[in-house]
Amino acid sequence: MKKKTKAKALAVGAAAAATAVAAGAAILIGSRYRHTAAVGRVRLNKFDRWFDTLDTDGNGYITEANLNQAAARVLGARGVPVESPMGFELREATERLWAEFIAPKAGYQGRVGRRELRAALAEHMLSDQFAAAAKLASIADAYFAIADEDGDGLISSGEFVQLLRNWHGVDYQESHRVFEYLDADHDNRISPDEWRSAIFSFFLGSRRNHPANDLLGKVGSPILAPAEV
Repeated sequence: MKKKTKAKALAVGAAAAATAVAAGAAILIGSRYRHTAAVGRVRLNKFDRWFDTLDTDGNGYITEANLNQAAARVLGARGVPVESPMGFELREATERLWAEFIAPKAGYQGRVGRRELRAALAEHMLSDQFAAAAKLASIADAYFAIADEDGDGLISSGEFVQLLRNWHGVDYQESHRVFEYLDADHDNRISPDEWRSAIFSFFLGSRRNHPANDLLGKVGSPILAPAEV
């Protein structure tokens, strides 16, 4: 990857970040401060899907290590060393995802069950969605940079499919279907804004049948074992 190309891609992402956060959050948020956030069935289904993709050993709990394993799979599939700058950025983003939104409910054993994950996200993500969107944007950007293998500042359909397969074991057919929905301008590429919008909609959105609801696979469909690398 050429340094100039990568710098340009990161600059484009940085310039769009504030707009994406504001626009994405404004669409998703009914009220900024809701001390008791209404989760709703749509969000519960998505949170449960995320839990199931992370609980790879089926013990009914997830830990920070499970999130780090998902990040390591994406790095390994790209051939990016975990100790590289890009690897460090992704691991740091993953650690923030755990620390900001989940860890407060983890208890002394450092793990959460399904109910604890739901409660953690309701309290620490949904109660102030403007703040959550700002935090999620930087996490989304780290995964975008990894998925953008050729460094052109966009995620192609092939890059998107590989990301979902290695990240959370989503099958190719389902990934292609989701890609077509998320590619809002139909240019066969997902921009930084489109990617952030998908992340915001998955974690924060409550709209039924939104295409981003299936970002980790359609609720109810089989979960593939994440690709081994």
